[in-house]
Amino acid sequence: MNKAIESLESKLDLINFSYDKLEFLAGDASNRKYFKVFRDKMINILMLDNSGKKNIVNFIKKTIFFKKLGINVPEIYESFPGNGILILEDFGKKKFSEIIVKKNEEKLYKVAIDSLLFLHKKEASQELDLFDKNTLFREVELFFKWYLLFRGKKVKEEQIQNFKNSFFKFLDEPMKLPVVNIHRDFHVDNLFYLEKRTGIKKCGWIDYQDALKGSIVYDLMSLIEDARRDVDEGMKRKLILYYLSKTRNINHEHFNFSLKIIAIQRHLKVLGIFSRLHIRDKKSSYLSHIPRVVQMLKLNLNSYEFESLREIINPLIK
Repeated sequence: MNKAIESLESKLDLINFSYDKLEFLAGDASNRKYFKVFRDKMINILMLDNSGKKNIVNFIKKTIFFKKLGINVPEIYESFPGNGILILEDFGKKKFSEIIVKKNEEKLYKVAIDSLLFLHKKEASQELDLFDKNTLFREVELFFKWYLLFRGKKVKEEQIQNFKNSFFKFLDEPMKLPVVNIHRDFHVDNLFYLEKRTGIKKCGWIDYQDALKGSIVYDLMSLIEDARRDVDEGMKRKLILYYLSKTRNINHEHFNFSLKIIAIQRHLKVLGIFSRLHIRDKKSSYLSHIPRVVQMLKLNLNSYEFESLREIINPLIK
């Protein structure tokens, strides 16, 4: 990471940003990189995004949006959009993915779900685009383009069209549920446990820049069917019931059916994204999660209602 730090140091010199020390913290699936920046006995997070000013402006906009709603997102202390740099609040070392174990998983997941429940009581914003059926299916097409390339498999256009026709009908079901503001990548690697804070402020959110408004099931499904860790079926059911116990006027059977539909959509998308990261971007660490995602996809497809989808997808993920 020496080259990354040297490049960043050059950028910081150009904007006359003073600091004592930089440490590389993490990179993610996008062009973003994160660093710890030490200065004046304070530690902040420096987010670097080299993909253009537009993305930094969008991140600032979404931060303001969620903060106004009462969600715990990092403070933005300084911004340099033209240089792709933001100086952010440091949420500390208790990222969910780094502290979650069997003993505390129910507690942590409920902390995360409480923040979702709080958000879902707010009116869906006109500021956010709709995560509609067309957008959902465009994401599914990543599976056919990249995962099949990764596995060296081919599928006829007719089969893709048959899948699309069938899946489009299923996507009507989650879209009948309430439309809410959604994080869109709500999982243990994007959440922090802030035990000294109260209420929903105990859950800190990051990487919410792709937020949209969409079906009420989306973020909950992302949390409990996470590509990064196993959650047993008993715990999943318990967490779904916890969410539903605090939500009014939702048909439980319809909700659970819609969860499966969105799970199929997201798992197909994730398989496509992880394959693309490996093939195009030379980021191969995500391949280790593919077996888990395939297994979750198979379990969701196993419901009798999805026979038409199984016939197309199962031969491609064997």
